[in-house]
Amino acid sequence: MENIILSLLLIKSMTIYEMRMFIQQCLTTVCSDSLGSIQVAIKKLLSKNCILYREYTEKSINKKEYSITDTGLNQFKEWIQVPMNLLKIKNMEEGKFFFLGIVPKEIRIQSLNGYIDSLVMEQEKLLQIHEYVETSKDNAIQENVERIIEDEQLSKHLLDVSGVKKLDVAVKNIYKYQTYNLKYGLERIKYDITFYRSILERELNDDEKE
Repeated sequence: MENIILSLLLIKSMTIYEMRMFIQQCLTTVCSDSLGSIQVAIKKLLSKNCILYREYTEKSINKKEYSITDTGLNQFKEWIQVPMNLLKIKNMEEGKFFFLGIVPKEIRIQSLNGYIDSLVMEQEKLLQIHEYVETSKDNAIQENVERIIEDEQLSKHLLDVSGVKKLDVAVKNIYKYQTYNLKYGLERIKYDITFYRSILERELNDDEKE
């Protein structure tokens, strides 16, 4: 969670509420969006001087907006430069499928139907996001470039970590890989739906003998 927060703060200074909303909308398959998890990570990052915050009042509500420091930038660099580790991508829920053969057929069918329904719902959500991203990408890139330019420290950090000289190139690269991630999610969920439907069909057509 710490490195996810650092990643978010490289794009924009945020309140905890904004971080949580971003995770809910874009990263639910990557990490928890629980307020407790975010607050624990924020506390650790503050203790290591990886982030700082400014306090302000908006509509009579006191808020804290967090931003990344040079120390936080170094931690992000160390994390992002290590190749992704497939062995760390684990889903305990998949253990249910591994042991599903233990239970009666009607429970297996019920479980498969429920999982397929949840996959279809997630697919519809991702398709809506993809459609929005594709129709708004040009404006989104320009708006983010203009926003980041106004924050000298944020611009400096982003150009530093990106290795490019122009802010618009850095923002386009960020946007490009976020789009890749979305497309990967769509391809994977499409495959999963096809796979689990084939298993369900086998269950429905298999006449078990007592």
